[in-house]
Amino acid sequence: MVKRDLWKQLLLLILLVLGLIGLRVWFFEPISITQSMSNQYLREDDMVIVLRNAEVDYGDFILYQHDGENYISRVIALAGESVTYMDDVLYRNNQIIDEVYLHSVPEVEYYTEDFTIATLTGGQYQTIPEGHLLVLNDIRTNRDDSRHFGLIAEKEIVGRLTFRVSPLSDFGFIETGLVP
Repeated sequence: MVKRDLWKQLLLLILLVLGLIGLRVWFFEPISITQSMSNQYLREDDMVIVLRNAEVDYGDFILYQHDGENYISRVIALAGESVTYMDDVLYRNNQIIDEVYLHSVPEVEYYTEDFTIATLTGGQYQTIPEGHLLVLNDIRTNRDDSRHFGLIAEKEIVGRLTFRVSPLSDFGFIETGLVP
């Protein structure tokens, strides 16, 4: 009787471990925020969970890979949209977009240089092509985003940052600074 219970317990433990490994491989990606990834919402050494294959929307933080390196940026525009950044004002589809999440960043003159989709793509596109996104970092002096890499292909996206695990004082869903 005891031997059968032991086998049953071992089988349940093995199934639990395999289930956790499956979740990690197919659905979740834990990542530690580095100094180059940090901003006012994501601090250095925070441990966050990335939800793989999640739909992304404006303002979401995404983890993407470019040339084998991980980067985190904010989604600014989606496929089919036109974007112009001029005089520190974002125009998406010719509408002014208030980037409320930047209001807590200290004022710096010309912290975002002017660009359009055409300048980012060398004149190849006027709008974002299907399967691509425009992403920018909140700390605009960090140009490791679409201004440096060009438009980000959806196949480069690992997932959307959703949950902060540590520090425990900030445990919970990640604040993006957007008003719902």
